[in-house]
Amino acid sequence: MKKITAISSFLGLLASLYASNTYAQQSTTQNPLVLELFTSQSCSSCPPADRLLGELAQDNPNIIALSCNVTYWNHLHWKDTLSKEFCSDRQRSYVRKLNARGAYTPQIVINGSHEMVGSSARKINNALKTEIKSATVKPIGLNLDNSNTLEITLPNLQGLERGSDYTLLLLAHNSDHRQKIPSGENTGRAVTYTNPVEKIVSLGTWDGAPRAFTADISSLPDATGYVVLAQKDGATGKIRAAGKLVK
Repeated sequence: MKKITAISSFLGLLASLYASNTYAQQSTTQNPLVLELFTSQSCSSCPPADRLLGELAQDNPNIIALSCNVTYWNHLHWKDTLSKEFCSDRQRSYVRKLNARGAYTPQIVINGSHEMVGSSARKINNALKTEIKSATVKPIGLNLDNSNTLEITLPNLQGLERGSDYTLLLLAHNSDHRQKIPSGENTGRAVTYTNPVEKIVSLGTWDGAPRAFTADISSLPDATGYVVLAQKDGATGKIRAAGKLVK
């Protein structure tokens, strides 16, 4: 509990130092910190990580927090109601990119650059400090002008990593979901999942030059929020730009 309190205080201080502009249909995150938690309702070790992710998201508006529920624990007497095969695939791809020891839950990936146990407040704190100091993730502006069109404004990255190719991803997520779990390793628990991801689609590649374009989101599942990521050298490379919008 002391570790969680310490990291919450640390991020609360950062929130007061960095301005953020977030409202219903338009959002710009000034200093993005992308936290992807790979979790499962059938994982008895996951609830502390699920809780920590929610606390971090509340403490700093610059944090883009996402729960990606995997499928490979669904045989343990309970099928995760939020589980998606693309979450399992994305986690395995991160494992290869980051030379991690393997896929496990709860596993958190920060800015596509660091992976660790999702309940380890101290290690997460250190990784966030490193990312804040380096300030390598630039903001992506998002605006929803109607129910079907997302306006995306990309920053200038060409002076940072000239010649790099970036993969643009659009992630649709729902609002926090509280799930009662009647069977399996978490029998009797009710766990809240922060911004569970419903869909990930590719928006193509980008050369890092500033530009603005639109994306048709009419075919995506109903969502309460959208995140756009620019990842270096592939869909699970280091994140170099990010933005979020909550409807």
